[in-house]
Amino acid sequence: MTWNIAKKEIVSNLLSYKFFIVILLMVILVFTSFFIMHRDFKERLSDYHLIKPGPEDPIAVNPPNPLSIFVKGLDEAMARSYEISRIGIDVKAGKQSGNIIFSYFSAPDFMYLTRVILSLVALLFGFDQISREREKGTLKLMLSNPVSRAKVLIGKWIGNFLCLAVPFIFVTLIGFAFMNLDPGVSFESFGLVRFGLILLVSLIYISLFLSLGMLISAFSKRTAASIVILLFIWAIVVFIIPNLGTLVARQIVDVPSVRALSEKRDQIWTREVLLGIQDRNWSDHYNRISQENNMLEEDYRNKFNRLIRFSKNINRISPVASYIYAVSDIAGTGIGEEGSLKREVIRYKNQIFPDVIEQKENFPNFSYRYRSLSQVFTRGTLFDTAWLLFFNILFFALSYLGMVRYDVR
Repeated sequence: MTWNIAKKEIVSNLLSYKFFIVILLMVILVFTSFFIMHRDFKERLSDYHLIKPGPEDPIAVNPPNPLSIFVKGLDEAMARSYEISRIGIDVKAGKQSGNIIFSYFSAPDFMYLTRVILSLVALLFGFDQISREREKGTLKLMLSNPVSRAKVLIGKWIGNFLCLAVPFIFVTLIGFAFMNLDPGVSFESFGLVRFGLILLVSLIYISLFLSLGMLISAFSKRTAASIVILLFIWAIVVFIIPNLGTLVARQIVDVPSVRALSEKRDQIWTREVLLGIQDRNWSDHYNRISQENNMLEEDYRNKFNRLIRFSKNINRISPVASYIYAVSDIAGTGIGEEGSLKREVIRYKNQIFPDVIEQKENFPNFSYRYRSLSQVFTRGTLFDTAWLLFFNILFFALSYLGMVRYDVR
C-alpha cells in the first residue's frame, strides 16, 4: 500500500505544471552554474601556469582544485602565492575570480544552488502534502481504507523524494559528464569519488527540507498558512543562523587582527636588524626572525582555530551550516583543508630556509597532497553528515506525530 501511495504522488507530480517548471528551472540553473564555474576555473588555472615557480624560486603555490567548479569554498585563498624570504613567508593576494559579478553575489556553484534554490524547491514539494489533501477531502477518503497513517506519510515522502531526486541526479550527472569532455579539467579517481559523495550529501540535505515541509503541513490545517510559516523558517535557517554564529563567536573568542599580527612581525624584524648591525652575525638573526614568526603564526592559528570551532558549533544549529562544512571538506575547499595547506607551507619554509639564507639557486618544488577521505570524515565531515541525517529523522518523526493527531474533518 505504501508503494501505491508513492506511485500516486509520482503520477500526480508528473501531471502537474509545478513539476515541469521545477525540472526546467533545475536544468537551466545547473547547466548555467557548471558553465560559469568552469570558465572561472579555467581562468584561474591559466593564471596558475603563468605564476608557477621554477626551481630557482622559493615559492609555494597550490594549483586550483577542479572540484572548486562544484564547491568553490576557499579555493581562491588556497591558490595564493607564498614567497619564502629571509624574513619569513610573504603571502601574496590570490587571483580573484575573473567574473566581477562574484564581487556582488556569491559564486553560483553547485553547493549554492543546492543550499538555497533546491532547499526551497523541496519545501514547495512538501508544504501541502497533508493540508492540501484535507482541504480537498481526499485525506478522509484515503484513511477510510485499511491503511495506516504511517504508510500514508511514508508513501507521500517516498513519492515526492523520487520526483526531486531522480531529475536532480540525472541533470547533475549529464552536466558532470560534459565537464569531463574538457581535457584541461582532470578529476581522476580523486574527484569522481568525492563528487559522488557530494551528490549523496546533497540528496540528504534536500530530503531534510522535504521532511520539514511535510512536518509543517502535518501541523497546519491550511495550505496558505503552511507556506508562510515555511518561508519564514527557511529564511532563518538558510541565511540568518549560519551568519549569526560567526558574529557571536567573534564577540566571545579573542583573536588578534591581521594588522596587529603584521605590526608584531615588523617589530621583530626591526629589532633583529638593529642587533644584526651591531654584531654582523646575520645568519643567527635570520633564524631568530624565522623562529619567532613561526611561534607568532602558531599562536594566531591556535586562537583562530578556537574561533572556528566555536563558530561551527553555533552555526550547526542550522543544518545548512553542516551541509556547507561537509561538502566543502569533501571537495577539498573547506576550512580544514586550508589550515592543512598552511601547515604544509610552514614545513616547506622550514625545510628550505637554510638554503634561502645562503642564497642558493635551486629549491625543491612545493607539492601539496590533499587530505584523504578518511581524514576528512574523522575530522568533522562524518559528524556533519550524521547531523543532517538526525535532522531528517527528527523532522519525519515529528511529521508522524502530527499525522497521528491530525483531524481529517
